[in-house]
Amino acid sequence: RTPMSAADLVHRRMATGITRLWAAPPGSRARLLGLALTPAAAAFRAAVYVRGHGYRHGWLRSRRAGLPVVSVGNLTVGGEGKTPFAAFLVHAFLERGVRPAVLHGGYGDDEPALHRTWHPDVPVYVGRDRSASAARAAAAGAQLVILDDGFQHRRLARDLDIVLVSVERWRQRPRLLPAGPWRESPRALARADVIVVIRRGAGQEEAVALAVRMAEVAPRVPIVRAALTVAGWSVAGEPAEAPEGPAVAVAGIALPEQFAASARAAGADVERLIAFPDHHAYSRADAEHIERVAGGRPIVTTEKDAVKLASLVAAGRLRVLRQTVTIDAGAPSLDAALDAVARA
Repeated sequence: RTPMSAADLVHRRMATGITRLWAAPPGSRARLLGLALTPAAAAFRAAVYVRGHGYRHGWLRSRRAGLPVVSVGNLTVGGEGKTPFAAFLVHAFLERGVRPAVLHGGYGDDEPALHRTWHPDVPVYVGRDRSASAARAAAAGAQLVILDDGFQHRRLARDLDIVLVSVERWRQRPRLLPAGPWRESPRALARADVIVVIRRGAGQEEAVALAVRMAEVAPRVPIVRAALTVAGWSVAGEPAEAPEGPAVAVAGIALPEQFAASARAAGADVERLIAFPDHHAYSRADAEHIERVAGGRPIVTTEKDAVKLASLVAAGRLRVLRQTVTIDAGAPSLDAALDAVARA
C-alpha cells in the first residue's frame, strides 16, 4: 500500500473534524465553533452562484461527449446512495441492450472498485477530466456513459440529470460548505431532469412528505421515490446468513450510524460501531485495531469498506451487508427517461 502523504493526512484530519462539527447537536461547543465557518460558507455560496450564472448565460460552456451522458448526483457531501443508484442504472441500460461505461471523479478508490465488482464487464474510467474519460469510453465502444457523482460537474453536458435527495439528510438544516455538508442550495434542483427521493432507514411517510416538498421546490421535475434495501449478507463473496451472537460493525462512510442501524435491522446484533471518515484508506494498523476490538466477535461491514479491508482482514472474518435499490413510486417516469436516453 502506498504510504499516505502529509497532505493527505492533513486533509483527512480536516475532513473528520469538519464532519464532526456538522453532526454536533445545536447549542454545543462544536456547533458554536462551526459558526466561525459562516463567512467561508457565504464566500462558497457566492462562488457557486457566479459559476451557475456563467453556465446559464453562456459565459461557461458544457462540452458534448458524442454519446449520451447520464449523471447521478446530489446536493450534499456523501451519504445518499449515488454509487448504488449508478449501479442500478448500469443494470437498467444493460437490460435495454445498451453498452454503458461508468465515469468516476477519482476521489477514493472504493467506489470504482465496487462498480467493477458489481459489473465486471462494464468499463470504469477514473479521472477528474470527465470529458476525456467520456472520449475514452466512446473510443472503446461504449454507447452511453454514466457519471457517478456528476451533478456539479457541469463542464460535461448531459442528456439526463438524476439528482438524489436523501430523506435522512434532508432533516439537516441546508448549510453550504464548509459550514455544512451542502454543495448547493435546494433551488439547484430546478435544473434536474429527475429527482429521486431516496431513503435508508426512514419510513414511507417521511419519504412521501419529502416528495411533496420536492414538488414545491421543483414543480416541473418528475419525482421518483426509491429505497436502499437489504439484499442479504455475504462472506468472501458467497451468500451467507446474518452473523450469530454480538458483532462489531466497521464503516468508513458518510453515515456510519445508519449502516449500524441497517445491519441490526438485517439481523446482526451490533454491539459496537467502529467509524472511520468517508472514503477512509485502511492501513494495517487500522485492521489490527479492528481485530483487537472485535476479539472473537463477527465483523460486519459495508460493500464499500469490504473492497478495501479484504486485503487486510481474513476474508472469512468479514460479514458484508449487501444493499440494492428498489423503486417505491414513480417507476413509469424513470423508465420513460431511461428509454428516451437509450434511444438517443
